[in-house]
Amino acid sequence: MRCLISNSHNPYFNLATEEYFLKNGDEELFLLYLNEPSVVVGKHQNLLAEINIKGITNNQVKLARRITGGGAVYQDLNNLNFSFIHNCPERDKINFKVFTNPILEALKSLGLEAEFSGRNDLLVEEKKISGNAMHIYKSRVLSHGTLLFNSDLNMLSDSLKNDRTRYADKAIKSVRSPVTNILSHLKPAISIEEFTHKIFTQIVQGKQDTNLNRLSEEEEIAIQHIAKEKFETWDWIYGYSPKYVFQNSIQFGPDSVTAILSIEKGIILNAKFEKASSHNEFFISLEKSLFNIPHDLKMVRETIEKVIEGTPNLTLDVAQFCAQLF
Repeated sequence: MRCLISNSHNPYFNLATEEYFLKNGDEELFLLYLNEPSVVVGKHQNLLAEINIKGITNNQVKLARRITGGGAVYQDLNNLNFSFIHNCPERDKINFKVFTNPILEALKSLGLEAEFSGRNDLLVEEKKISGNAMHIYKSRVLSHGTLLFNSDLNMLSDSLKNDRTRYADKAIKSVRSPVTNILSHLKPAISIEEFTHKIFTQIVQGKQDTNLNRLSEEEEIAIQHIAKEKFETWDWIYGYSPKYVFQNSIQFGPDSVTAILSIEKGIILNAKFEKASSHNEFFISLEKSLFNIPHDLKMVRETIEKVIEGTPNLTLDVAQFCAQLF
């Protein structure tokens, strides 16, 4: 088994590393990595329905999509990610407990009484410390999860806060659960570096024929290519979201206007505003201008600004107006 600790904190590179090893060769893998502040959504989720776009933008949190299912997770440099890639020709024997049991044993070696839950989570005192997801490729399986060590729980809450009632879709929805940090249950306290080393050592020492070599130059180049061509792209992060209809009652001066946007592959295919009596020309122009524009905060704002420029006698707080379209 190949056992690695990633030197990168880039979520796109680390997600690409998982895909590269899953789909190339038959080598089994155990991988640990830390990501810089980011929200990673499941493959079949509607990204915008899962996040607080204003908080994400203000806090410069990266957005990413993984190839496994499940819900959205916030990650930072105090959240340890683990991945197992195994050959599993008999699919009926694949289950989360096979991959989470070694992690549970490693946590117990640190004095932490964690347990597996029915939602494929790991819990301490009935609070979530780990979420897990899986992807099967031919006769190989990727199972990975998070370990909340000492993450910023305020940032976690702020990043994943949104009004889902605005989005009508068939996407997988995240299940919000009470969470806790592992560090608050450890005595004595240790650093994330020590925690990473202890988890790695505990997993590796029980394996035979363990290969601890680092990525080769060839592997790193291939992984960088996957990150750039897939995981960093707008089409994958936003455009892979299932089609949806966004609806919200927005404030326009003293009036309330209902906005309805139909989106497919991240692109606005139809925009309708049930207009107030004033500035109807603005809304007519906006409906036309939003057609074929990505449902993206920057692109929508730029479009609104252009329409305002062509609308006489209109004063509008663009940021506030735009925020109501997400």
